[in-house]
Amino acid sequence: MIGLDIEASNLSNASVLSRIARAVYADDALGDFPFLEKSFDEIITFRGERVFGLVASDSRNVVMTFRGKDDDQQLAEFLAYSQTEWIEGRAHGGFVRLLNSVWEQVLAALYDAKEVEKTLWVTGHSVGGSLAILAAQRLVHEGFEPHMVVTFGAPRVLDPEAAKAFSVPLYRVINNEDAVPRLLWPTLFDTYADVGEEVFLLASGDVAEARHSTHLARKLDRANHIGEGVLRAGPVHDHAIDEYLAKLGRYAKSS
Repeated sequence: MIGLDIEASNLSNASVLSRIARAVYADDALGDFPFLEKSFDEIITFRGERVFGLVASDSRNVVMTFRGKDDDQQLAEFLAYSQTEWIEGRAHGGFVRLLNSVWEQVLAALYDAKEVEKTLWVTGHSVGGSLAILAAQRLVHEGFEPHMVVTFGAPRVLDPEAAKAFSVPLYRVINNEDAVPRLLWPTLFDTYADVGEEVFLLASGDVAEARHSTHLARKLDRANHIGEGVLRAGPVHDHAIDEYLAKLGRYAKSS
């Protein structure tokens, strides 16, 4: 059984959610990832032209997950970069349109899952993480109470005003050299801001201390793991959901 627990550590819950964020990439999530059917009483999928996700529920929890894309750069080329008016401030116009295309399905899935009686978690990898951020903020605006958002390698999606107004606890998990969360959209006048708390995974799989800069954390990580061989890394390698899943899984076991 999968172990989401509001009393558990944030990293423990992030490890669980990374498994679901990985499963949503499969065309046959239930067939390819049997833990879903064993862990949840009901699984409802939603789909738009370029959006896919699922809502999974058991007696205590509801998890809403958005699929990312295998090639985020290619997807971004088809999305308008310009921002659009959002609930407060502005947000990436392309991602807002993607969310709008499935919003009625999302609300119907949450209703069928009896979300009001349970703890709601929202998650996603890459573009799916950006959609999770937008979805959580819109859910709050419409009277829902998401418990937590956890994203993996998600690009920025909110402008500073919208980011400041974001009220749901959010943990942005970033893996070492993953470049997508630092992506700068090529616009002249729009600005983007990070939201929530950053959790930085190092090459070794350790979690960087918040007081350390990215540069210093990497240097300390290399020094602390001398003799363990060359660890694979790179912007593309570190963006893969499997790398997030593996590192968080090792960390959860060691804890």
